[in-house]
Amino acid sequence: TSAMMSGCFAVIFFSWIGYKANGWQMSESYKSSLSSVAKLGALLITVIAFFTCWKIISGVSGQPPGKYEAMQAILSGPYSVNFWVGEMMLGLVIPFVLVLAVRARNMQTLFLASVSCLIGIFFMRFDLVVVGQIVPHFNELGIVDLPALFSYTPSFHEIMVTLGGMGLCSMGFLMGERLFKGHLSEDH
Repeated sequence: TSAMMSGCFAVIFFSWIGYKANGWQMSESYKSSLSSVAKLGALLITVIAFFTCWKIISGVSGQPPGKYEAMQAILSGPYSVNFWVGEMMLGLVIPFVLVLAVRARNMQTLFLASVSCLIGIFFMRFDLVVVGQIVPHFNELGIVDLPALFSYTPSFHEIMVTLGGMGLCSMGFLMGERLFKGHLSEDH
């Protein structure tokens, strides 16, 4: 469901960028298609919100070893800003509210919702990987001098590789749009 949600908003994002990069106007049928995609994305946001609540409940109730510490790190610990601002606000609440506010009809607002959602999805994946690895394996044994949580900060090289990959993909997409006229729709 997360992949489908990100796919919905990626379709809106790249379609809007493609049309703006070439200076084209979207046809009404294409806008209607993107509106349907945005509605599906809003539905999937509600499903992801339910699964997120379920993840929190199952991670906190009963205090399962390892998972409880990770949930505390994400809810009120060092990764709480990532979770509450990145995942919840940017990834779920803001896109959902924007799509509902314009009833999935205003393309500029849908583009803003897609940007917000894609940034939020980045935080979801970052938290999934990092928070899953910061709890020491033998945490529940109470080993002396074992930290309660490991720490992680992306290095300069990791940040540069990520930005370089995003830049390369963006350049490839925009070059493809200009050279191959990728988003032209034909009436059949």
